[in-house]
Amino acid sequence: MQLEEFTQNVLPLRDKLFRYAKKLLQDYEEAEDLIQEVFLKLWINRVELSKKSSVEAFAMTVTKNLCIDRFRSKQYQASNTGIDAAELDLNDRGITPDRKTEQLEAVDLVKKVMKTLPENLRQIVHLRDIEGLSYQEISDIMGININTLKVNLSRARKKIRETLSSQYKFNYYEK
Repeated sequence: MQLEEFTQNVLPLRDKLFRYAKKLLQDYEEAEDLIQEVFLKLWINRVELSKKSSVEAFAMTVTKNLCIDRFRSKQYQASNTGIDAAELDLNDRGITPDRKTEQLEAVDLVKKVMKTLPENLRQIVHLRDIEGLSYQEISDIMGININTLKVNLSRARKKIRETLSSQYKFNYYEK
């Protein structure tokens, strides 16, 4: 992979990789530093990179592994889910203040529920529902088979849904 191809295929992933690292590390500056390491590793391994079926999945895996390395080296404990009201763009919908407050409370509740999930389930929900990755990409990143991934995602969503339903006393699937 030459510089032009690297610039075209890898550099546009920066924002997605940064959000993922920031979610895992819970630190803006540390996530920025880590992303520089990620791009350095990707550049050094650019020959192997061109052989990968999904450059994005490989880059996400490198990011995840470097985050894990940082956790281990600093005994770092992630406690936040990374869901932010700004990411959900609640401010630009022209909604009433009451509805906006309800939505912000729902986001906070989802954060709390996600904190109770095991780390692997949190990562799966984040990668699928926030980052929008495909099952295959998540499977490659997490190193689990797709059926296991789907079961885990279903369990995590069910727990989130049940908590929201009990909090707001309604079922999201009823119309």
